[in-house]
Amino acid sequence: MAAGDTVSELDKTQSIVVYLNTGNLDSNGKPIIDRATINGVSPTAQEQDKYDFAYTLAGLTSKTVDGIVVRTNTDLGPIS
Repeated sequence: MAAGDTVSELDKTQSIVVYLNTGNLDSNGKPIIDRATINGVSPTAQEQDKYDFAYTLAGLTSKTVDGIVVRTNTDLGPIS
């Protein structure tokens, strides 16, 4: 394979990144945010399910949700 060759999608996976506010401040007075990443999320899962999962995960901690990001990774190929 080389640049310009026909490419195809080999695999698509998603990750959910949950940003969690610790309730603490750094030395500059900014909130300290932790991050939890869940890999291997099915791209066919409903957005509501991903959102609800993030809040369920946060419920296992004393931290509050500060943000939720879904990242999509697509493997391209063939690579030879």
